[in-house]
Amino acid sequence: MARDATARLYDVDEKSVVLTKLTQTGKYDAGTIAMRAKKGKLIELDKLHESVWATRLSGGTRSGLVSLEVTAAGTVFVGESETILKVTGSDAHFVLQKNPEGENKAAFDELRSALDRGEQIVSVTGRVDGWSGLWPEVLRKLPPKPRRILVTGFETTKAR
Repeated sequence: MARDATARLYDVDEKSVVLTKLTQTGKYDAGTIAMRAKKGKLIELDKLHESVWATRLSGGTRSGLVSLEVTAAGTVFVGESETILKVTGSDAHFVLQKNPEGENKAAFDELRSALDRGEQIVSVTGRVDGWSGLWPEVLRKLPPKPRRILVTGFETTKAR
């Protein structure tokens, strides 16, 4: 149901939505939903939240959302107290933070080092903070703004 809800978003390339099941137990199988925005469009997280909410995932299940991973293109700069990604073609921005767990814990420090060397960051990948938990708790309210990306990777204008 969540996969179909994401395909209803106007800015999602319907042909790009893929559900990959990671386990085959016959019950609440773990899986990944991947999608891409239509060319020249953005997938707004508030609209994504609304579309998944519209599926009416009930509290009677033990299913949920492990994480929402995004790749956002834009310009990264260091503010007074935060590192910010300004998304290309919109007013949207993300606060970038260190990923406290997982394989790529050093990615944020590497990103900051690349900025210090004068490299231009063109995209950042990471988990959106606050997008995890059981349904419907995840859908009860939007995660707070500004949105935070726990950095797991990035791309620069020159090959890494």
